Amino acid sequence: MRIRASYAKTVQWLTQLRLLVLRHEELTAIVFWAALIGIAGALASVAFREGIHVFEWMITGSAGGLVEAAMELHGVRRAIVPIVGALAAGLVIQYGAVWVASQRSVDYMEAVAVGDGVIGARPTLIRSLSSLFTIASGGSIGREGPMVQLSALIGSKVAILGKAPSPRRRLLVACGAAAGIASAYNAPIAGALFVAEIVMGSIAMESFGPLLVSAVSADATIHRLLGYGPVFEMPPVHFGENWELILYALFGVLLGHLAPPFLATLAWSKRRFAGLPGPLYLKFALGGLIVGLISIAFPQVWGNGYSVVDAILHQRLFGWVLLAVLLAKVASTASTVGSGAVGGVFTPTLFIGAAVGALTGSTLRLALPHMTSGSSAFAVVGMGGFLAATTHAPLTAVLMIFEMTLDHQVVLPLILACVTAHYVAKVYRGGASIYRESLMPSGDGGSTWQLRTVADLIRPAAAVAKESTSVQDMLRNLPGRPVRAVYVVNAEGELIASIDPRKAFADINEGLLDPHAPVGAVSAPIQTTLTADMSLTSALELFLRENETVLPVIAGSWRTTLLGEIARHDLMLAVQDRMTEARPL
Repeated sequence: MRIRASYAKTVQWLTQLRLLVLRHEELTAIVFWAALIGIAGALASVAFREGIHVFEWMITGSAGGLVEAAMELHGVRRAIVPIVGALAAGLVIQYGAVWVASQRSVDYMEAVAVGDGVIGARPTLIRSLSSLFTIASGGSIGREGPMVQLSALIGSKVAILGKAPSPRRRLLVACGAAAGIASAYNAPIAGALFVAEIVMGSIAMESFGPLLVSAVSADATIHRLLGYGPVFEMPPVHFGENWELILYALFGVLLGHLAPPFLATLAWSKRRFAGLPGPLYLKFALGGLIVGLISIAFPQVWGNGYSVVDAILHQRLFGWVLLAVLLAKVASTASTVGSGAVGGVFTPTLFIGAAVGALTGSTLRLALPHMTSGSSAFAVVGMGGFLAATTHAPLTAVLMIFEMTLDHQVVLPLILACVTAHYVAKVYRGGASIYRESLMPSGDGGSTWQLRTVADLIRPAAAVAKESTSVQDMLRNLPGRPVRAVYVVNAEGELIASIDPRKAFADINEGLLDPHAPVGAVSAPIQTTLTADMSLTSALELFLRENETVLPVIAGSWRTTLLGEIARHDLMLAVQDRMTEARPL
């Protein structure tokens, strides 16, 4: 008897230790996978970035930067390089479709907002290779799009390998997207908030916490461990006197009026290219031809324009030359995007905002000689304001520019410009943002992705014991993680009761429970169960009323066969998805 009591005490101590270490098993698992996805997403982003440098060197003979490479080329060769790269990109898309015929290309936004969190590897790799050709040859498009898509693909594959339910898959894909944005812009908080605000439509901590973990892990990997520097070298800027805040608010009004025409130009270009006869690769080549011809006079239009934005911020590009470069960049971006090239428009948006801001600041300095804010200050604010106006995500825009500058002086003028630009731009195009198409269902199946019941959330029960099993055997067969209840079933698999293993340990230790007693005789009746056909809202009400983190699921009111269990965290994510569907876009 003394040996038996000693054994029970040892088992109890080990169980309490496991409970202490793994008390929040659900959260621990999510945080772990989010961090892993962030690290892997950062490495994928680095691989894509270095791939651009390799192809840039192969095509242009230089790897020091696309604008610099364009300036080293002369005449016809400067025009030919974008054509060759665009033609190669089009051929990859055209003939790569045969390889991926069985898989539909799914954008990460669609996978999170209106999908099931599944992203095909083949379509993503094909589109990334096509984007690599486009960007490396001077296409006027951002590299952040493929970087985010590759990171999201990693999140999707991790979720599939882990057999995560649909809401958890969408969350892990979103973690990958946040990691990609953090890797591209050195702005982890803004990256997490962008995905939460734009894609998921909610900043509830159930989802925002893992996004932050993934974004910070990616940022630490790419900028701390691997030593990559910031995207833009932000100069020290002075934001002037208090009365000048009015000017920044008015500047936001200007940006709010300019963003919708820019988006309309992109949409018009897409329609024009789509209406042209001929194969897709020739349309790509036509877009490259337009960029190449423009670059003969303005080599600054090549690529995403990071170096040009740096020149604008440091006032090395100004006046009529800057205005001409701005118009050329808009035309080049519209041609590249319209031709169907794969890439992001996030960075071109920052380019345009910086250029408009610098021009506005210079003009105001001429009209108001006593104004102390310089063109660099308006360029910095312009980047955030134009981003807010095109994405309708003012909070993301404010945080991104603040993370880039790390200057608290930027906050007030930036908030005024971003919020004003956002509300002005909402008046146009029915309030649609640049990401409206990505956030809409693709048409094949419409809204069939939605979780109407809790059936898709069911996972295997953590611990199940037959009613004839002894308490000692039940405790010995517990999984290597803490469980709050062991479900007791009869010979037909019907749920009849449950038992708390922690209480059972304590009762055995105190001599109140015979370890050889069958669990069916000492278990307690189940108070609350879910059914497979129960709606999400009804299940959520039960969770909130009972304050439970996990509940068992039975087949139906008259069929008590145990199907598994559902975690409150997965249910919250599913409800959040339904709220995202209901919100106006």
